[in-house]
Amino acid sequence: MKKYLSDIFGVNVKIENWDGKLQLPLYLRNKREYYMLSLGERQSILMKNESGYFNVASFEKEIKKIEKYAKMPVVLWLDTISSYQRNALIKNRISFIVPNSQIFVPEFGMSLKEFCMRAEKREKRDKISAMTQFLLLYFIYQKKQEKKSQSEIAKCLNMSAMNVSRAIQELQELGLLVARRDGTHKMIEAVACGRELYQLSCKYLQSPVQKKIYVSSQFYNVTLPMAGETALAKKSMLNDPKCMVYAMDKKRLKEIPQEAIVKPQFVLGNDYVEIELWKYNPSAYMMDDMVDVVSLVQSLKDVDDERVEMQIEEVMEEYRW
Repeated sequence: MKKYLSDIFGVNVKIENWDGKLQLPLYLRNKREYYMLSLGERQSILMKNESGYFNVASFEKEIKKIEKYAKMPVVLWLDTISSYQRNALIKNRISFIVPNSQIFVPEFGMSLKEFCMRAEKREKRDKISAMTQFLLLYFIYQKKQEKKSQSEIAKCLNMSAMNVSRAIQELQELGLLVARRDGTHKMIEAVACGRELYQLSCKYLQSPVQKKIYVSSQFYNVTLPMAGETALAKKSMLNDPKCMVYAMDKKRLKEIPQEAIVKPQFVLGNDYVEIELWKYNPSAYMMDDMVDVVSLVQSLKDVDDERVEMQIEEVMEEYRW
């Protein structure tokens, strides 16, 4: 049950004996097994039906009485269910869970239809958003798994609370992050870190490069991290490209005068630099004056050049997480 709910909701799940059952009338106390279900921030009582006897009217009456004592929702725990029983429970709005099979818990905003739609959406997901990727890198580069509050992450990455919340939700749906409530704080933890988290998430990653521009060398006076083949050449045996490549947050484009932007074919002697405009800040995870290795690999993965592909493989194999 615990793993089933954790996989579905992507939050910390606790199932413990419910001490409150001692408050119940004797006939209810001895009739069922009761557990406290903590699903992230939400709590409810699990009422386990072990007898095999199924009566909707009886369930409905018992649940109302238990909810009166517990002051929280009650969810029926069944080991098996027929299509007739399922339809009867849904018709009467009785919440139920059949581990590894079916779930109907409208109190938690989760119906069978919603769960199916969410699962289908998760399966069809191609790439995560750029800002979600930016947040994910924060956990990939952790030296060890550590819990961080949502506010800590927002402050560290200079992201809005809304963007952080959306990114966390997206990564939770993919099973890459887990959110738990610790007092008044929502604590976030990745399921792994370093190489392991990268391998789990790499299929969802995208190139951070939105656009490339070329700037005359005489106008280039901003300090940016090296990127593209320039950065790869520094990390491997690849030869330097014909011009230096740097990366810049697309939001900073206004720092470059319009007259400084050139077309390479009209510049003599390769007297220009290439600047990749990124969808997120390339300086945030900068290492040795170069963009981070994960973003670098993503920016080059569509380059149709065997030399580049070979060097990328070597760099990733040798990289010390």
